[in-house]
Amino acid sequence: MKIIDIIKQSAEFLGLGQELEVLNNITEDTEETTLQSNEELSRLLNLSQYAIQELCTNYIPVTVEEEIQTENKRYALNKLNNYIKIVEITKDGNFVDYKIVGRNITFAEDGKYFIKFATYPKISSLFDEIDFLQTFSPDVLVMGLCSFYALTKGMFEEYDIFRRTYCEKAEGLKQLKVFEMPMRRWG
Repeated sequence: MKIIDIIKQSAEFLGLGQELEVLNNITEDTEETTLQSNEELSRLLNLSQYAIQELCTNYIPVTVEEEIQTENKRYALNKLNNYIKIVEITKDGNFVDYKIVGRNITFAEDGKYFIKFATYPKISSLFDEIDFLQTFSPDVLVMGLCSFYALTKGMFEEYDIFRRTYCEKAEGLKQLKVFEMPMRRWG
């Protein structure tokens, strides 16, 4: 599902008819200029990142596996895209011990490791695909986005309603399996 679809549904719930009309006519070619000239759409796109990050951090673990190479028995956590937490680390098919020291993962020896970690997709365009949404109803993300929007606009009653609905739907997702993104190999 594309983020634009989430934002369209959110605009409907929020009563943003003018923005919904713009969304129905936007294309990838007109996206940049439209977002520059429409503060509300730009706000919705930015807030969608917060909603996705919160969902992945607190409710639906999205994991990715990468091959890493250590230097001085360390690997910097900031090299892991949108890192939330480590799920497991293996070497030659065996689990390995590691420690988090400061902003680094430390190991007993240098080498190549496979690291599986929780992450969240980074949003940069209305037309970005959100792969992990295919495993559940996107309504939970719509409610999350609506709650963030209502909060930023000082719509506290609406925020309470959207937030309560979001939390109920998100809690129900905790029983789902972890969504695993395809492994990326850095060459």
